[in-house]
Amino acid sequence: MGAALRRLGRTGLAVSEIGFGCGTTADLMIHGTPEMRRRAVARALELGINYFDTAPVYGETASESHLGQALRELGARPIVATKVALVDGDLEDICGAVVHSVEASLGRLGLDTLPLIQLHNRVGARRAAKGEFGTGALLTVADVLGPRGVVEGFLALRKRGLVHHFGCSAYGGEVTAIQQLVDSGAFDAIIVNYSVLNRTAWQAAGSPARVRDYGGIARRASAAGMGAIALRVLEGGVLAGTESATRRGPDLEAMTAQARALRTSLAPGDPPMTELAIRFALSNREVSTVLIGFSDIAQIDEAVRCAAAGPLPADLLQRVDRPVTIGIG
Repeated sequence: MGAALRRLGRTGLAVSEIGFGCGTTADLMIHGTPEMRRRAVARALELGINYFDTAPVYGETASESHLGQALRELGARPIVATKVALVDGDLEDICGAVVHSVEASLGRLGLDTLPLIQLHNRVGARRAAKGEFGTGALLTVADVLGPRGVVEGFLALRKRGLVHHFGCSAYGGEVTAIQQLVDSGAFDAIIVNYSVLNRTAWQAAGSPARVRDYGGIARRASAAGMGAIALRVLEGGVLAGTESATRRGPDLEAMTAQARALRTSLAPGDPPMTELAIRFALSNREVSTVLIGFSDIAQIDEAVRCAAAGPLPADLLQRVDRPVTIGIG
């Protein structure tokens, strides 16, 4: 048993179907002991997981530092992707702030180059100190694509050999603005919210739409040659039967109820919810990798086992693959 590889869009990178999420949803890489973190990374590598996703804001830089420490101790060089999250005070010199952020991340990770650097900020029609949800300030398209913007900073870093490929986020933000990032051709990968409870990154929402509607943005990105990185395939633990501290707010109750309804609709012999959720996402061949956060090492084995079981059978996929009717803020 080992994690299969998929192509990350036009980057040419071959990434594992299961990506090791080093964020706060399941925070082993933030609060685990050094020995536990080293063992977790070692086990992931042993199982063929070669893609690790982190960010400066995860644990206030602890995630990057801890991942870097584990990789140095193991002598491993997998594909590491981190992010840039600009705050309101960075917007006077966006390009400079991007360069500074990546230089600091490389130092914490102990790397001399990054295969993929991603914009963590969401984009919209107007700037705001904070987006509706997510990380950092809400940027405009001009802040990203315009002179002395994010992309100019990324290009300067690439010229120095510090980064290779660029990614953006479609988790939150305004769909019309994200579409402009996709259509610009500047980005090679996109992070999308995709789960059995919200499939609107690829397919139309129900009518009336009661989910956050991502307007088929991942389908658009895939058609443009971008790799799709799926997060929240377990919806912050709701689809695994837990209520993650990272998913709070008015949608938690509705989402938990929808997950409960889905669970009770399953027939004898159907896979358990965690497996169903992972296999559902990977049944979409346009998904390059699904990011899973781990709380313990056993969960790494479980995620790889789920992926190895392959796409959901056609009959089960048809039963669960229909518009959802829950409220997601």
